[in-house]
Amino acid sequence: MKVINKIFRLLFQLYIFIFSIIPTEVGVHLRYYAYRPFFKSTKGRFRIGTGVTILGFKNIEIGDDVHIQMNSYLFAINAQIKLGYKFFLGTNSQLDAVREDIIIGDYCMIASNCVLVSDNHNFDNIKIPIMDQGFDAGKIIIEDNVWIASNCVVLKGVTIKTGSVVAAGSVVNKDVEVNSVVGGVPAKLIKKR
Repeated sequence: MKVINKIFRLLFQLYIFIFSIIPTEVGVHLRYYAYRPFFKSTKGRFRIGTGVTILGFKNIEIGDDVHIQMNSYLFAINAQIKLGYKFFLGTNSQLDAVREDIIIGDYCMIASNCVLVSDNHNFDNIKIPIMDQGFDAGKIIIEDNVWIASNCVVLKGVTIKTGSVVAAGSVVNKDVEVNSVVGGVPAKLIKKR
């Protein structure tokens, strides 16, 4: 039985890889039909660019009018990713929900080269290698109408509230209040909208 499961897993990976490399609008349309049955749920049309890596289809919910640009990553291994209506994920960005959920509301934009990671390595004990100290995880929630500009990192346990903007190059390690513009490393309030 293990051998048969491995064969099915390899065939599935090959199937996804073949569809992931088809360029142009033809590839976008083919990916819609090829990937749709594997997601936990889809609420309408979505567009997935070339070279997008998706792990954990069964843990990903996609709203209507979702755009995922080329070479991005969606990892939903032991947690869920929920993408709302009119969501945009820029090129080379990563949603990493390996140990805790990432929930993104409606009308949200995440620009290129951004990383949302819902866990972090523990490193307090200097007598144990960091890789052996386990993880600390926390849900990431991005409420409605949020823009995260290029090259940002959003860390575990963060909620970015409705109407907020995260300036390019920021590291968000604390909650962001409604209609705030934040920026920097770590991100701090710049102004209210």
